[in-house]
Amino acid sequence: MAPTTQDVYDVLKSIDATLATIANHFGAVRSQAVRDVAGVPDVAFDADLDGPYGNQPIRAKDPKDWTGESQLGKPLSECPPAYLDLVAARLDYFAQHSDDPKKAKYNRLDAARARGWAQRLRNGWTPPKAEPFGATLIADDIPF
Repeated sequence: MAPTTQDVYDVLKSIDATLATIANHFGAVRSQAVRDVAGVPDVAFDADLDGPYGNQPIRAKDPKDWTGESQLGKPLSECPPAYLDLVAARLDYFAQHSDDPKKAKYNRLDAARARGWAQRLRNGWTPPKAEPFGATLIADDIPF
């Protein structure tokens, strides 16, 4: 017996519900407040955070709601997550009120990076351990 239209519809609804559950589990669903604008995600991807512009130092003065010690000059990875949330909110505000689309896009990118670092730090990210200077290389270290 061939499946009916209702059978196909029920299967598709089930697949959709499963995909929505998976997306929610992995945080792929974006907040309603800040959507993907001009190709900029809400939270930066790991590749962006690990790239050349992903861990820039704080250049603007601290947000007015920040009560802790100043983070001016520190890279994003060394700032507290609560501070990064305030920075991201401020950058979103500037992007929303900017008359220059290029500047707005860069503000959104920086806001996404701040949210990305906040998320990483909340999840327990630690900086990779540096190799000691002048570490010797032995034959077993060479993969070929």
